[in-house]
Amino acid sequence: MHVLLTNDDGILAPGIHTLGEVFSAAGHRVSVCAPDRERSAASHSTSLAAPLHAEPRQFEWAENAWAVDGTPVDCASLGLFLTRGDAPDLVIAGVNRGMNYGGAVVYSGTVGAAMEASMCGAQALAVSLCIEKWDEDFDFVPPARAALRVAEWMRGHPLPLGAFYNLNVPVLPYEDIKGIAAARLAPVFLDEPFYVREDGGWRYRGRAREFDDTGTDAAFIRQGYATLTKLTWNCRLDADDAELNGIEL
Repeated sequence: MHVLLTNDDGILAPGIHTLGEVFSAAGHRVSVCAPDRERSAASHSTSLAAPLHAEPRQFEWAENAWAVDGTPVDCASLGLFLTRGDAPDLVIAGVNRGMNYGGAVVYSGTVGAAMEASMCGAQALAVSLCIEKWDEDFDFVPPARAALRVAEWMRGHPLPLGAFYNLNVPVLPYEDIKGIAAARLAPVFLDEPFYVREDGGWRYRGRAREFDDTGTDAAFIRQGYATLTKLTWNCRLDADDAELNGIEL
């Protein structure tokens, strides 16, 4: 299998390197197209006003690698273009340093890159390690191994154009992860704005909403499961909208 890796933490981030090493060791071919610096929370932003520059890089585990002065979405689409003569079987965004479950998917550059790849016609997977304490070092091998298992399973379970898988993995040794649970998005980040004063300005400090639904990704992560959720570009609310036809101009 030929996989194209991208992320929003930058091409030198340990998560993407661990992912590449694990997939290469498993016999898969790896290409990389990732931002030249951290672009976290870039969501689905893309560069339109200026050209992109792709600088070739060399990694032992990669057949091709480019560092791009653009967003994660730019890297996903440009990576697919640069590898068009040898199209990847799968695009993987990650491993992200931080969770991307619940409402975080709206902000995530990792999720945005996977969504862009799926909109370009590729099978795609976003992968995140659900860390909470940012001042510690983390082992990215467990989420990379989980991503490998899901990626190989995905070959027999493709999604339609514009849909992709979102994998979140708890901070546990691989052998201690209870399994992979299909999950709904938790209602986190659905709350009033909250900021604190810092360096003469305002810094966002989001607060998670309390909820009791045990079937969500956040709840499964707390129980020691990895979670897998199907996502899509389609933001339409699945509800009766017949009353919209009654608006008169």
